[in-house]
Amino acid sequence: MLFRHAVDPLGSFDRAVKPAVGLVLGVLAALAATALLELSRTLAETYRGRWFAGNGRDVFHAAAALVLAMALLANGLPPALAALVAAALLTLPLLFLDSLSPRRPRRVAMIFALVGIGAMPALLEPGSIVDACNALARLLVY
Repeated sequence: MLFRHAVDPLGSFDRAVKPAVGLVLGVLAALAATALLELSRTLAETYRGRWFAGNGRDVFHAAAALVLAMALLANGLPPALAALVAAALLTLPLLFLDSLSPRRPRRVAMIFALVGIGAMPALLEPGSIVDACNALARLLVY
C-alpha cells in the first residue's frame, strides 16, 4: 500500500491579511499587472525591432505575474498554487495582447477586465480554491 501523507500536496490555506484587505490587494495587483502589460505593449509599438520590444517584454510579463502571485499569496494561497494561478491568469491577456484595440483606453479596459475577472474566484474564495486544488492533486498523485 502506498504511504499516504497527512500534508496537503500543494500546501495549506493560510491568510496573511483579512479578507477585505486581501480583496483590495488583489484589485491593486490586477491594476499593476494591467499597467505592466500595457507598458509592454506600448514599448513594442514604439520601439519595434529592439531588445525590449521583443524579449524584453517578458520582463514586464514576469513582473505582472509576480505582482499577482504576491497578492494571491497574501490571500492565503500556498506559494506554488499562487504562482500557478498567476501564470494561468495572464495566459489569456497575453494571447490577445497584440491583437487588442489600438486605442489605449479600450485596450487597458480589456486587459483589466481579463485579469480582474479571472482573479475574482481566487480573491473571493481562496480557501475553496486551495481545497479543490489539493483534492485534485491527491487524486492525481495517490
